[in-house]
Amino acid sequence: MPALLHLLSLPVEILLKIVSYVDKPAQLERYTTQFSSEDTCNQIAPLLSVCEVLRALALERACANCSIEINDDSGQNLVTFEDWPKCQKLPHASTIAKYARRVSLKVDFWDILNGDACEILENAAWIQSAFPNVVKLNVLIIGNFIGGDFYTFEAKRQNMIQFAQSIKTIMPKASKVKIELDNGLKFIEKSQATSQLLNSLVETLYRDSAQRYMKVYVNEFQIGMLPNCITDLTHVVASVHHDSHATMMLLHKSARSLLSLEMQFHSKTHVSYLVSGYDGSAIEYPHLYKLVLSEWTIDVPHRKPSTGNKHIPFPKLKQLSVNMEYPFSDETLFKGNSRTLECLMMRLDPITIDMLRTSDTFANGQYAKLRNVSVKSLDPFSEVQSISDYIYTSFVLKMSPALQVFTDNAVLMDHSKLSFFHKCPNLTGLRILNLPEMTVHMSSLVPLLKSLRQLEAVECKYILDDLGMTADCVRSTYYPLSTRLKFLSLAAYEDACDDVFRSIVLLALVCPALMRCHMPHDWREKFNSYVDSTIESFSLYQDRLSAIKYIEYKV
Repeated sequence: MPALLHLLSLPVEILLKIVSYVDKPAQLERYTTQFSSEDTCNQIAPLLSVCEVLRALALERACANCSIEINDDSGQNLVTFEDWPKCQKLPHASTIAKYARRVSLKVDFWDILNGDACEILENAAWIQSAFPNVVKLNVLIIGNFIGGDFYTFEAKRQNMIQFAQSIKTIMPKASKVKIELDNGLKFIEKSQATSQLLNSLVETLYRDSAQRYMKVYVNEFQIGMLPNCITDLTHVVASVHHDSHATMMLLHKSARSLLSLEMQFHSKTHVSYLVSGYDGSAIEYPHLYKLVLSEWTIDVPHRKPSTGNKHIPFPKLKQLSVNMEYPFSDETLFKGNSRTLECLMMRLDPITIDMLRTSDTFANGQYAKLRNVSVKSLDPFSEVQSISDYIYTSFVLKMSPALQVFTDNAVLMDHSKLSFFHKCPNLTGLRILNLPEMTVHMSSLVPLLKSLRQLEAVECKYILDDLGMTADCVRSTYYPLSTRLKFLSLAAYEDACDDVFRSIVLLALVCPALMRCHMPHDWREKFNSYVDSTIESFSLYQDRLSAIKYIEYKV
C-alpha cells in the first residue's frame, strides 16, 4: 500500500506514461508491430480495480477506440470498445463514452437517406452522454442504393444533412474526419441527384475539420458517384480503376492541401495524371509528406512519362513507397526533396538504378535525413539475380550517408554477402537490419555483429550454426559479441530444427542484451523444451538462458 500511495503522488502525466508502457512496450515498438492486442488489453485489466485514479487512467487506454454500427435491418446498433479487456464486463457505453478518442462508424447509405439512421442516433440510450472527447472519426458507408421516388430530393438531402449534423453534435471535437466508400457499396441507380446527395453528406461531415481523410475504391457501381465538389482533402487512399478521370480530378482539386496519398493503379497509363492535369498543366503537391504507389496487376510495357526540369511535384516528401515498377523515366519522385526524405521503400531493377545513377540522385550524400531504406526485387520469383554485387555495394547501400534501418526483401539472398554491410562505412550507425528472405549462418553473422556495434535488431529467415564450436568455446571466444542486440526475428515458415534453436542459444550466450525473439507460434513448445535441456547441460548459464525462454511469439 505505501508503494501505491507514492505512485499516486506522481503527476498525472507520469502516471499516464506508466500506463502507456503497460499498453505497449516502447522498446519493442521500434522493431515490430506484431503484438497481441488481447494480451495488451488484459494487462490493463488489473488497473481497473485498484483505485479511482488508476481506473480512470486505464479507462483512457481501454476505451480509446470505439466502434459503432448502425443497422436498421437487424435492429442491432452495436457500440463496442476494441481494447476493452475480455476478462472484464463492459460497462454501459454511456458511462465510458467520454474516454473515447477514436470512433469508427459503420452505416448504410440507404438508412441515412431515408432518415432511419438519424432516428436511431436520436433514440439510442448511449447518445445521452455523447462522445465529447473524440478527435478522430472514421465513417464507413456501406450498402446498396436501388433508388426510388419514395422521398422527394429535398427530403433526402435534409436527411443526409441532419444525420451528418447529428454526428457532429455527438462528437463536437472530431477534427480528423475520414470517409470511406466501402468496396461493396453499390449505386444501382446512378444519377446526378444521387451524387449531389452524397456530396451533401460528405460536405457536412467535413465541415470545420482540420484534417479530411477519404478512402475510395471505385467499383463499376460507383462510377460517377465520387463526391466531386470536395476540395482541401488532407489524406487520400484511392484505387484507380473504374472512373479513373473522376479519381484523378479529386486529387487535382486537393493537390495543394494533401498531406498523404496512397494510390493503387490498375494501369500505368494513369500514373502520368498524378503530376499532370488533363489539359497538360503541372500538378504539384507542396505539402505532401507521404506518398505510396502500387499496382493491382503487372502491366504490359509502356512508355514511361517524365516531368520538366522546373517541375517539382513533391518538394516536401518524408515517406516514399514505390511498390511497383518505378513509373517515370526520370527522377520525378525525388526532385527537390533531398533535404526532407526520411523513409524510402522501392522495388529495384537495372533500368531504374541506371536512371538514378545517371541523374546523380543519391550522389554526394545529399539525402542526409534518409534513415530508413527498404528495397525489394522487381521480380521476386526470378532465379537470376538482376543486380550485381558492385551495384549493390556502390549504390544500394550508399543511398544515404547515415542509414539506421535497412530492409532487403529478396534482392540479396546469399548469406556470405553479409560482409557487404560491415564493409560499408556509412552503415556504422545501423540499428535495425531486416533480411526476411535470407538464411543466415553464424559464421557470417558473427563478424557482422562485431563490426556493426549499434545493431539492436536483426530479422532473417533462419539462423544456422556452422561454427563447429561448443557453447563454452563460443562463450569464451566471442563474449561479449554485441552489447546492443536486443531483438531477433525469424521469418521462417517451415518446421523448426534444433540447429536453429542452437544458434539462438549461442547468440544469447554472447549477446547479454538479447531478451526477445519472434518466431512461428508453433515453434514455442519445441523451443522451450530445447532451452530446458540446454540448461540441464549448462547450468552455469541458467540465468541467461532462462531470460530468453519466455519470449514474444509471432501469431
